[in-house]
This record gives sequence, structure tokens and C-alpha cells, in this order.
Amino acid sequence: MKKMKLVMVGNGMAGVRTLEELLKISPDLYDITVFGAEPHPNYNRILLSPVLAGEQTLDEIVLNPLSWYEENNIKLHLGKKVVEVDRNKRVVKSSDGTEEAYDRLLIATGSNPFILPVPGKDLPGVISYRDIADTDAMIDAAKQYQHAVVIGGGL
Repeated sequence: MKKMKLVMVGNGMAGVRTLEELLKISPDLYDITVFGAEPHPNYNRILLSPVLAGEQTLDEIVLNPLSWYEENNIKLHLGKKVVEVDRNKRVVKSSDGTEEAYDRLLIATGSNPFILPVPGKDLPGVISYRDIADTDAMIDAAKQYQHAVVIGGGL
């Protein structure tokens, strides 16, 4: 029996947890491909604050290391944001032109931070807080700024 092709867009906690369950229930059902916009394996986004505070490292918050994807025969495209889904052809296309056909498509992209539409929102040092790149940007900003204003209560 030929495996169905499952493509997952997003490499976050919820989507990968779904894959873990699918692999547990029926490990031979799907040929799995994952697209993640970030250049990192799946990690616990909730623990970004301890990374920002220097209490933990990125390696310590990774939930599924690259070896997990390999062990489960998951084709992983890191740092590739999906920019197009052709539902008629059943193909996804990433920002670098990579295309993958699918039988089943799981879109698990999570959310995006809301930036208030106010003057100054594009100034240097104005940072949203959602991912590892944002955490790194805040760490760098802390080296040159002495004060901060936080708007919102997410991470």
C-alpha cells in the first residue's frame, strides 16, 4: 500500500504534537513533510522568556531535535515559509520555490503578534515578541537601550 503524502505547514508545538499522535496511532500511514518558517527545530515557545532572561538556552527548550525528524522519516524544510497553497493541484510552495505535493494538508501556523498602528511602530528598537529571532533581537537591543516599554501580556 502506498503511503498518503501529508504536508504540514508550520513546525510549532501544536502541529508537531499532532504528528506525534499520528505516528503513535498509525506510523506507516503517511509520508510526512514539514515546512517551518524558522530555521530551528520544534521548540517550546512558552519558554522563550527564560531564554531571554539567560536562565535557559535554545537547546534546552527544543522539543523535537533534528534526529527525531530523521528517526520518523519526516522530510523537514527549515527556514522555508509557505507562500502559496494550490488546492486544485494539491501543492504547497515555499518562499524559495520549493514545492511539495500532498494528499492531506495540515496548516498549523499559529498566530502572529499584533503591532499597534501608532506613529513610531517602525522605529529601531520596537520589537514584537513571538519567536527566537525576536528573543535574539531583544537581547541585542538590551545592550544599547537602558529603558523598555512593554505593551501586551503575551509571552
